[in-house]
Parts: sequence; structure tokens; C-alpha cells
Amino acid sequence: MARLGLVAAAMLVAGSAQAQNLRVGMFEDLDIMDPALSRFFSGLQILSATCDKLLDLSPDLTVVPALAESYEWVDGARGLVLKLRRGVTFQDGAPFDAEAVRANIDRQMNLQGSFRRGEMPDVTGVTIIDSHTARIELRNPFIPLMSILVTRGGMMISPRAMDQGRDFARNPVCSGPYRFTERVAQDRTVVDRWPGHWNAQNIHIQRITFRPMADGTVRLANLRGGALDIMERVGATDIEQVRRTPGLALASAPELGHNFLRFNIANGPGAASPFARDARLREALELSIDRAALNQVVFEGAHIPGNQWVNPQSPFYARNVPIPARDVAKARRLLAEAGHPAPTLRLVVPNAGETIQVAEVIQAMARDAGIDIRIQAMEIGAAVRAQINGDFEVFLGFWGGRSDPDGNISFHIGTGGPNNDGKYSNAAVDGWLAEARAVPETAARSAIYERVAAQVLADRPYVYLWHRRNSWAYTDRLTGFVAYPDGVFRWAGMRLRER
Repeated sequence: MARLGLVAAAMLVAGSAQAQNLRVGMFEDLDIMDPALSRFFSGLQILSATCDKLLDLSPDLTVVPALAESYEWVDGARGLVLKLRRGVTFQDGAPFDAEAVRANIDRQMNLQGSFRRGEMPDVTGVTIIDSHTARIELRNPFIPLMSILVTRGGMMISPRAMDQGRDFARNPVCSGPYRFTERVAQDRTVVDRWPGHWNAQNIHIQRITFRPMADGTVRLANLRGGALDIMERVGATDIEQVRRTPGLALASAPELGHNFLRFNIANGPGAASPFARDARLREALELSIDRAALNQVVFEGAHIPGNQWVNPQSPFYARNVPIPARDVAKARRLLAEAGHPAPTLRLVVPNAGETIQVAEVIQAMARDAGIDIRIQAMEIGAAVRAQINGDFEVFLGFWGGRSDPDGNISFHIGTGGPNNDGKYSNAAVDGWLAEARAVPETAARSAIYERVAAQVLADRPYVYLWHRRNSWAYTDRLTGFVAYPDGVFRWAGMRLRER
């Protein structure tokens, strides 16, 4: 009854929403409306409505045209030539051309606090070949660049708006199909259709209202009650309920990323933990965890257990380092050898329903080995700040993933990587990752990643746990929605029928 009361209290008033106002239930609020500074997955989702990218992905992860109509690698993959779409303008009337591409790449590489700079370490600048042809220059061959340009790294903002610096997010101006209208933190972000978009004839939804709701049960209750039209991240335990509910539809796709435990190795106060100094303790924690049981208990077996940055079905999965079985006896031996037979460990987790459940199951499993996990639940923004500031010993999080495996590993464990909040560093690993970026052939890259996996999974700066099967539930009045493996909405072709 208490649970039902919570859901009822959290329900939004459905009202008489106009047919073309799409209301989206998000699992978290966005961080910032700036492609260079955004880090949250929700930021990527909402920016996908307002900011076009140079390139995009198809549902089968093929690179397809967007603002760039074609691309060509040149000079041994040290240059990427982009032929740009003509007749495109930004929402303030500024032209989209090669100079705009140069200005955007320069901003992404030089703006203070830019997360994109670390994603494109080999980019040195842009050469303008003609008004609608730009060449991205690279210090070294960097095949994963394509997986950056299909996400925030390829999002273009108006050069006229760049003089706002970090204040750009208050009045963002891009070239996407929707214009930013308003944001009320922790309540809503609203965007409206921009009729000047180059593909406006395929953009039918007039307004999109993004509503953050951390609890999946609350999101589903709002969807069933008519206050939402679509929700992301349907809980595994709610999937059957969606299937049984008249008027609702379900779509799913396996994600590109992973869910993990990230250890603080050398970042601020959290690195004082004995787990930061001794890999045997980190191994003991991993050996206390039964991934299959965790998946079954929390997710009813809906997801894919894994121990690497790509799932076990990926051609880049390192078969030489398979998923380890649970071994509580060995875990206890390792703790004793390390001189910490009963250690404590502070686990920071975002304050969301399933995440808390996962933390509690890990806590119970670790207790069997003698590890006392203290769970510290935080609002997502506070949790991310704690990571950046090093105020964590271990963090339970997820990464939405990239279409190229480099984006699932280099950003997180490469020295100086933009998401390397634990500050792990290994020169040999850095060298192998750089080597893999220059190799286009899958088999050759996989052989390099086997070396990476052997070292990283022995050092254990991360314990990778599972790969999500992302699910969306939505009203059957919505047509044209396609589930993509990267989890990001594509708005072209979507329509919302009247009630």
C-alpha cells in the first residue's frame, strides 16, 4: 500500500495534452545543454533533438549521412574529409559551412571543461578545402573518430552563439529539428519544432517535453495514466506488465555499453582506501559477486552478464579472459593475504530504484566474503560530482556505449581519459589502445584488445557486471519510433495520433 501511495503521489496530471506534444519520461535529469560540456546520457538524449551531428548511425550501426553528406579517409587515416550538406542554417540564421565545422571542432578541443577534448586526443584541427568541404586533421590514425562524430563530438552549434562561452547552455542555438524553449531543473526540459530545419518535412511532433523521473515504476505509472507518451529504461520486472497493458507498445535493443563498479585508484580522498592500493582486494570483491544471480534477482534474467567493456557476443570481446565464477573461499584467502580480512568499502550509487537494488545484492554477496560495503545513495548530479572530485571509493554506474570499442575503454581507463574518474594509469595499456586506434581490421584490433583485457582485468580498476537490454514503453498512438542500440532517440518520422 505504501508503494502504491508513493506512485499515486508522484503521478503527473495528464490533462488534455495536445496530440503533437510528446511527453518523454527520462530516468534522470540532464546536466547541461552544451555538447562540449555535457556528460550525462540524458544530456545526449535531449541534445539529439536540438543539435544535429555531422554523421549518424542506422539501427544496424552503419554510419550514415547527417550534416555531412559523405566522408572519406585520406592520408593513411590521418585526415577525414567531409562533404557538407548545402542550404543548412543554424536556428539563428547563421550558415552551416566548413568554417562552422572548424569553429565547432576548435571549441570542442579548447573550451575549458570540454569532455570532448579527451575523446578526440589525436585531432589537431580542421582544414577548410572549400565552403562545403572540411578536412579534420589527425596527429595519428584514429579510426574511432567516426564513433565520436555520430554523438556529441559531432554536434554543431551556431558560431554566432559561441561568444557566450560556458553560458551557451542558457540559450543554446544549434541546427537540429527542435529549438530549446525552457528548462526547469528536476522537472522538465521543453523543445519546440523548428520549421527551418533541413529535414523539417519529416519532423512531425510539434513539441517535446522531457520529464525526469528516477523511479521506473513512477515512469510506468505516468505512462499508463496518460501523463507520458513514451518512457525509456523500462524495468525488467515491468516488461510483462507493459505487454499486458492495452494501448501500450514495447521496443528493445541490446545496449552498446556496460554497467560497472569503478574503483578510485588515485583521485582525491577516496583513494585512501586499501582497495585503491591493492588489486587483491578488488579481485576479492569481484570473486564474491555472482553475475548470473545478480541478473536474475534484480532483472529477472533480462540482461547480459559480462566482465568486459563489450558484451560477450561482440567480435571485440577478449575470449582469453572469460567471466570468472564466484569463489567466496578464494576471496577470503585474498583478503587475508592482503592483511585486510574484514575491510569496509564505501559504495556511491545514483539514487534510482534498480541501481539501489543492485547495490544491495552486491552488498549481501560481498558480506559472505567478509567485505562490509557501506552504500551511499546520491542524486545523479551529486554522484557525478563526487566521482570527479574523487569523493568515492567505488562507484556503481553505467556507460551508454559507443559503436567503436575504443569509446568503451579508452575514455575510462586511458591515462587522462575524460571519464577516468578513478585515475587508473598504465603506460603499456595506453600504448596498446593507441595501437588499436590505427587498425581498421576487426581481427587485428581484437588481438590487441586481448592484451588490453589481460592487463586491465588483472589490475581491476573496474569490475564490469552486465550489459543492459534497453527497453522503451510507449502509447500505441506513437508511430515511427525505432529502438537504436545506442539508446538515443531519432525524431524523424515519429508521429503522435490524436486520442
